[in-house]
Amino acid sequence: MIIDTLENCEKYITLHKDFKLVFDYIHSHNLTEKECGRYELRGSEVFFNLQEYETKPVQKLEAHKKYIDIQVVVSGEEYMGYTNIEKTSVCENYDEEKDVVFLNGNTDKIKADNTTFLIFYPQDAHMPALSVNEPKHVKKAIFKILK
Repeated sequence: MIIDTLENCEKYITLHKDFKLVFDYIHSHNLTEKECGRYELRGSEVFFNLQEYETKPVQKLEAHKKYIDIQVVVSGEEYMGYTNIEKTSVCENYDEEKDVVFLNGNTDKIKADNTTFLIFYPQDAHMPALSVNEPKHVKKAIFKILK
Protein backbone atom coordinates (compact mmCIF):
# COMPACT_ATOMS: atom_id res chain seq x y z
CA MET A 1 0.00 0.00 0.00
CA ILE A 2 1.14 3.50 -0.82
CA ILE A 3 -0.34 6.74 0.44
CA ASP A 4 0.92 10.17 -0.56
CA THR A 5 -0.29 13.59 -1.61
CA LEU A 6 -1.46 14.18 -5.15
CA GLU A 7 1.31 16.71 -5.64
CA ASN A 8 3.83 13.85 -5.30
CA CYS A 9 2.18 11.40 -7.71
CA GLU A 10 4.92 11.87 -10.35
CA LYS A 11 7.26 9.97 -8.04
CA TYR A 12 5.24 6.79 -8.59
CA ILE A 13 4.70 6.68 -12.36
CA THR A 14 7.59 4.26 -12.87
CA LEU A 15 5.97 1.61 -10.65
CA HIS A 16 3.54 0.50 -13.38
CA LYS A 17 3.24 1.27 -17.08
CA ASP A 18 -0.27 2.72 -16.61
CA PHE A 19 0.21 4.86 -13.51
CA LYS A 20 1.18 7.87 -15.65
CA LEU A 21 -2.08 7.55 -17.62
CA VAL A 22 -4.08 7.57 -14.38
CA PHE A 23 -2.24 10.45 -12.74
CA ASP A 24 -2.35 12.54 -15.95
CA TYR A 25 -6.11 11.97 -16.05
CA ILE A 26 -6.54 13.00 -12.42
CA HIS A 27 -4.62 16.24 -13.01
CA SER A 28 -6.31 17.12 -16.32
CA HIS A 29 -9.97 16.47 -15.37
CA ASN A 30 -12.18 17.99 -12.71
CA LEU A 31 -13.60 14.90 -11.01
CA THR A 32 -15.91 16.96 -8.80
CA GLU A 33 -17.94 17.91 -11.90
CA LYS A 34 -18.23 14.38 -13.35
CA GLU A 35 -21.31 12.24 -12.90
CA CYS A 36 -20.96 9.00 -10.96
CA GLY A 37 -20.38 5.94 -13.10
CA ARG A 38 -17.73 3.92 -14.90
CA TYR A 39 -15.18 5.65 -17.15
CA GLU A 40 -12.76 3.74 -19.35
CA LEU A 41 -9.29 5.13 -19.98
CA ARG A 42 -8.14 2.05 -21.89
CA GLY A 43 -10.99 -0.45 -21.96
CA SER A 44 -11.02 -3.02 -19.19
CA GLU A 45 -7.25 -2.61 -18.63
CA VAL A 46 -7.52 0.87 -17.07
CA PHE A 47 -10.81 2.36 -15.91
CA PHE A 48 -12.34 4.04 -12.91
CA ASN A 49 -15.58 4.07 -11.00
CA LEU A 50 -16.76 7.39 -9.62
CA GLN A 51 -18.96 6.83 -6.56
CA GLU A 52 -20.81 8.82 -3.92
CA TYR A 53 -21.80 7.35 -0.56
CA GLU A 54 -22.07 7.93 3.17
CA THR A 55 -19.18 6.65 5.27
CA LYS A 56 -19.87 4.02 7.92
CA PRO A 57 -18.21 2.93 11.19
CA VAL A 58 -17.47 -0.56 9.79
CA GLN A 59 -17.17 -1.96 6.28
CA LYS A 60 -15.96 -5.21 4.77
CA LEU A 61 -12.26 -5.85 4.29
CA GLU A 62 -11.57 -6.59 0.62
CA ALA A 63 -8.76 -7.47 -1.77
CA HIS A 64 -8.36 -7.93 -5.52
CA LYS A 65 -6.33 -10.41 -7.57
CA LYS A 66 -6.40 -8.91 -11.09
CA TYR A 67 -6.35 -5.16 -10.49
CA ILE A 68 -4.38 -2.56 -8.59
CA ASP A 69 -6.54 0.20 -7.07
CA ILE A 70 -5.63 3.85 -7.01
CA GLN A 71 -8.22 5.53 -4.80
CA VAL A 72 -8.74 9.29 -4.75
CA VAL A 73 -11.25 11.01 -2.47
CA VAL A 74 -12.72 13.78 -4.61
CA SER A 75 -14.72 15.40 -1.81
CA GLY A 76 -15.20 14.63 1.86
CA GLU A 77 -12.92 12.49 3.98
CA GLU A 78 -12.77 8.92 5.19
CA TYR A 79 -10.60 6.47 7.01
CA MET A 80 -9.35 3.48 5.08
CA GLY A 81 -8.34 0.35 6.89
CA TYR A 82 -5.48 -1.71 5.50
CA THR A 83 -3.41 -4.81 6.26
CA ASN A 84 -1.43 -7.45 4.43
CA ILE A 85 -3.69 -10.13 2.99
CA GLU A 86 -1.62 -12.81 4.77
CA LYS A 87 -2.96 -11.49 8.10
CA THR A 88 -6.59 -12.13 7.10
CA SER A 89 -9.02 -15.00 6.61
CA VAL A 90 -11.63 -15.36 3.89
CA CYS A 91 -15.24 -14.63 4.87
CA GLU A 92 -16.68 -14.55 1.31
CA ASN A 93 -14.99 -16.48 -1.50
CA TYR A 94 -13.32 -14.73 -4.40
CA ASP A 95 -15.72 -13.48 -7.09
CA GLU A 96 -13.74 -13.64 -10.34
CA GLU A 97 -16.20 -11.50 -12.30
CA LYS A 98 -16.06 -8.67 -9.76
CA ASP A 99 -12.40 -9.35 -8.84
CA VAL A 100 -13.03 -9.17 -5.12
CA VAL A 101 -12.63 -11.36 -2.07
CA PHE A 102 -14.03 -10.30 1.31
CA LEU A 103 -11.92 -10.95 4.37
CA ASN A 104 -11.83 -10.91 8.14
CA GLY A 105 -8.93 -9.31 9.96
CA ASN A 106 -7.64 -6.38 11.95
CA THR A 107 -6.52 -3.23 10.18
CA ASP A 108 -4.58 -0.07 10.72
CA LYS A 109 -6.37 3.08 9.55
CA ILE A 110 -5.27 6.06 7.54
CA LYS A 111 -7.25 9.23 6.80
CA ALA A 112 -7.82 10.15 3.16
CA ASP A 113 -9.15 13.40 1.74
CA ASN A 114 -9.02 15.33 -1.52
CA THR A 115 -5.27 15.94 -1.22
CA THR A 116 -4.22 12.28 -1.07
CA PHE A 117 -4.17 9.12 -3.13
CA LEU A 118 -3.79 5.50 -2.07
CA ILE A 119 -2.47 2.60 -4.10
CA PHE A 120 -3.62 -0.87 -3.10
CA TYR A 121 -1.82 -3.83 -4.67
CA PRO A 122 -3.27 -7.37 -4.64
CA GLN A 123 -1.47 -8.16 -1.35
CA ASP A 124 -3.09 -5.12 0.30
CA ALA A 125 -6.40 -5.93 1.96
CA HIS A 126 -8.32 -2.71 2.48
CA MET A 127 -11.49 -1.43 4.11
CA PRO A 128 -12.65 1.80 2.45
CA ALA A 129 -15.44 4.24 3.33
CA LEU A 130 -14.95 4.32 7.10
CA SER A 131 -16.33 7.30 9.05
CA VAL A 132 -13.80 9.73 10.46
CA ASN A 133 -15.97 10.96 13.36
CA GLU A 134 -19.51 10.57 12.12
CA PRO A 135 -20.99 9.48 8.78
CA LYS A 136 -20.09 11.94 6.02
CA HIS A 137 -20.85 12.21 2.33
CA VAL A 138 -17.90 11.23 0.13
CA LYS A 139 -17.27 11.29 -3.58
CA LYS A 140 -14.42 9.02 -4.63
CA ALA A 141 -12.71 7.80 -7.80
CA ILE A 142 -11.44 4.22 -7.74
CA PHE A 143 -9.04 3.63 -10.60
CA LYS A 144 -8.56 -0.02 -11.58
CA ILE A 145 -5.29 -0.94 -13.32
CA LEU A 146 -4.74 -4.46 -14.62
CA LYS A 147 -1.64 -5.71 -12.81
